[in-house]
Amino acid sequence: MSERQRERRERGITPAGLPAEPTGPVRPPRPVAVELASAIMVVSGLISVLTTIEATASLAARDQASLPLAALSLALGIGFVILGVLVRRGSGWLVAVNVAAVAGFLELTSGSAQGILFGALDVAVVLILMRHRPWFHWSPDGERETTPPD
Repeated sequence: MSERQRERRERGITPAGLPAEPTGPVRPPRPVAVELASAIMVVSGLISVLTTIEATASLAARDQASLPLAALSLALGIGFVILGVLVRRGSGWLVAVNVAAVAGFLELTSGSAQGILFGALDVAVVLILMRHRPWFHWSPDGERETTPPD
């Protein structure tokens, strides 16, 4: 190690010239449960997109495809993927909770095995997001950490 590198390390500067220690408040690490909720949303959204493509292709082969319904289903799947990414980044909490709650309710009431499985996963996402709400509302100045008045 050269003398210059040793000197920079002692001053708290990385080899890239950046400060080694953060200068301001640091967001708490992402909870593992939030990572799990995000993964559930992304994977279920991708499965929804692939299922929509397969069902639309199958129905189109019999001239029974409904393009508006297929487009809506595709948009919902893509929306779930986007919400999962937003949840992972720490934003979109309110929208994600509401969308997952409505989707979970609709899937659970379908009565099919696939609907019950995905509905249960959506309920798990809602519970995880509700449990870790303070992590989403963290801000460097601490103003958003308090709950709003009733």
